[in-house]
Amino acid sequence: MEALRELVEVIRDLYLRGWLPATSGNFSLRMDEDSVFITPSGKHKGKLTERDFALVDLEGNLKDGQKKPSAETLLHLTIYSMVPSAKCVMHVHSPNATVISRLVNDKIPLKGYELLKAFGLDTHEGEVVIPIFENSQDMPFLARKLKDYLFEHPDTVGFLLKSHGVYIWGEQVSQALMRLEALEFLFECELKLAIISGK
Repeated sequence: MEALRELVEVIRDLYLRGWLPATSGNFSLRMDEDSVFITPSGKHKGKLTERDFALVDLEGNLKDGQKKPSAETLLHLTIYSMVPSAKCVMHVHSPNATVISRLVNDKIPLKGYELLKAFGLDTHEGEVVIPIFENSQDMPFLARKLKDYLFEHPDTVGFLLKSHGVYIWGEQVSQALMRLEALEFLFECELKLAIISGK
């Protein structure tokens, strides 16, 4: 499948950028109304192939084979259930996303940047807010928090897990990647501004 091949290539590139150390990160691709391909648990992302993906339904049940889906599958499925336009979800452990999640309490408001247009804004004068959730190994708990937040803020484009990394999604692989790259740039700008201002 072409979209899955594209996603594998993107994942390898993100690994080479240093955004997926060890076996961290996870990715998914929605196939249809009831099927999602998701990266397997514990698999090194720099060596991933199309055959390594697990196929699950929207309840997280394995539809084919015996591969163990990512431990964070429920978060991906929550995004798909709350954001009907989402067809690809990406989660990386990049240094910028991880560090900024430790410095800010509950959200990062991004204003005034030209690159905000990557998220569909017509002008740089708009604002994109990236919420930060406390990390937890309790995926049902995290999924409920995420679901509640997305219900109240349907225009959300991504979120951070504290000391963990960033989640982003898009209508296809290319859009999710574009948004991820935009967020990474904006996080780096915010971190540099904090250093310069001494905050």
